[in-house]
Amino acid sequence: MNASQQTPKRPLAVLQKAISKKATIRLKTDVEYRGRVSNVDAFMNVILEDAEEFEGGVKSANYGKVIVRGDNVLYVRLENSL
Repeated sequence: MNASQQTPKRPLAVLQKAISKKATIRLKTDVEYRGRVSNVDAFMNVILEDAEEFEGGVKSANYGKVIVRGDNVLYVRLENSL
């Protein structure tokens, strides 16, 4: 099966399967959060554990847990290493 024949992936289903994986979430404000996905809800709100905040590529804060509201998200990049 080639790429053009694959069934489309639903973003919420992909995020739900990414629980316990590392992710980078970029907000519309250009702030990024990097951490381990702990939970996702139907509105694509994401809870990150061991989260770090980055502004302009520079780490600006460490957090134990961050809740990212789904309507503020520009994109989510999942790490393949886990």
